[in-house]
Amino acid sequence: MARVKIDLPQSFCFSMSLNVRVTDLNYGDHLANDSIVSYLHVARTSLLESHSLSELNIGEGVSLIQGDLAVVYQSEGFLFNRISIKLAVGEFSNSSFTIYYALHNETTNKPLAKASTRMICFDYELRKAKPIPDGFKKLFSNQ
Repeated sequence: MARVKIDLPQSFCFSMSLNVRVTDLNYGDHLANDSIVSYLHVARTSLLESHSLSELNIGEGVSLIQGDLAVVYQSEGFLFNRISIKLAVGEFSNSSFTIYYALHNETTNKPLAKASTRMICFDYELRKAKPIPDGFKKLFSNQ
């Protein structure tokens, strides 16, 4: 099977940084793969919060549910390394969009990982997909 490929966009609309914590390490004494997935969640919720949104309300009462996730691991991270995460939003359809993530280890100056998540607009009461709110799409269409 071929390795997963993620083509990152040229520009990003949000960035943040965090430090690798002892609880983020695995038995190999480096950053665990599942911790990177948690970093993606922190970055995504931080992006939304920066626009006064949340995964439970991106506008018009529409929530989000994750449809898929892809991660390409590129290098190791270690305790106290500073990790920067850049995000971009794109590939809009009627009810879903993609968030792209570029993780860089500032301490080692190496790319750490790249990832993408397909987010589906969702109504948790009706248990079905909903259209992307116009305001949300406008907010991220011109990044």
